[in-house]
Amino acid sequence: MSQWASDRVVSVSRGDDLPAAVRAVLTRIAVGDHAASAVLAEAFQASVDLAAPTRDVVLGSLMTAVMARGPVAEDVEALLRSALSVDERVPAEVVRGGDRPVLMLAGSGKKGVRTLNVSTPAALVAAAAGARVIKVGSAATSSALGSRDLVRSLGLREHRTAAGVRADLAASGFAFVAIEPEIPVLDRLYGGRFHAPNPFSFGLAPLASPVMGDITVFGLSHPRVDVAAQVLRRFGMEQVDVLSTRLPSGHYLDEIGPSGELRWCRVRSGEVGAVEVQAAENLVPAYLPSDLPTPDGPQEAIERTGELLAGRGLDSHRVLVALNAAHLLVLSGLAASLLEGTALAEDILRSGAALPNIPTARDESA
Repeated sequence: MSQWASDRVVSVSRGDDLPAAVRAVLTRIAVGDHAASAVLAEAFQASVDLAAPTRDVVLGSLMTAVMARGPVAEDVEALLRSALSVDERVPAEVVRGGDRPVLMLAGSGKKGVRTLNVSTPAALVAAAAGARVIKVGSAATSSALGSRDLVRSLGLREHRTAAGVRADLAASGFAFVAIEPEIPVLDRLYGGRFHAPNPFSFGLAPLASPVMGDITVFGLSHPRVDVAAQVLRRFGMEQVDVLSTRLPSGHYLDEIGPSGELRWCRVRSGEVGAVEVQAAENLVPAYLPSDLPTPDGPQEAIERTGELLAGRGLDSHRVLVALNAAHLLVLSGLAASLLEGTALAEDILRSGAALPNIPTARDESA
């Protein structure tokens, strides 16, 4: 036997090497038995110190089991609490808006269809109209361009403290927080490894943020918006909008889409409301395009988004961004309806006024 083959045999994990909690859960999953939420969380915690690739297989099995039987808030909450505990984190600080609410905007990603970036330009547009928006995001996993990638390409600042966020909100109404620096241990376990919705999709992004706003706006690429609303409420968020769009193709967007079925679930004063469903086409004026802007890759996504923010860009991209900015404007009290907000957002995009007043990383280093 060659030395390479010998080393490979030795490196393979044996069943006896698995923690008891992990073996117990994998056995339950294999025979179709239910594993309690606490048992799932214990298995996740026990798997953290396993060597790859065994660790990745175990984590994938846990995630798949929860999704296959249908995600429930108890399971998702337990896994998220266990996952977030692997990093030493302080409680998120709330940034209040006073007369105008501070919105925290985040999305699940993992939507299965690659569109041009929507949420970050929407936040920039809403800020240009007078809203106060904290955008929480990460680098791309399944999308062509993540919000952190876009922010870096635009030269904008990232923040990890409430003081920095407040300063940028005061200056321009927009502040960006990246997820990865807040959860470095979890990011090494999870980041870049899951390309489809999983239990963490139901709330990791806003929960990883070091700051919270008055209202959390969370996009989910999965139909169970009620589960995400319940999970975020269990973590103490009392004002939440969770939304998802099912496209005619069957894909889900973690934002308001121009066609298909839009699903909402809201938390108000700590009470989780019923799921609301409406036709997305009713939100878009008939004269506007309803196709999705899909880039060939990251570079095109950067270029197209830059063009959009400069007052040009694709009509389909502008409509999608304006529609999502409109939701932020309604929550901010700056528009009476999505229709009115969409028109205002379109005007801002066409004027090229969405970007010039945003502080840049160069300003910070000056």
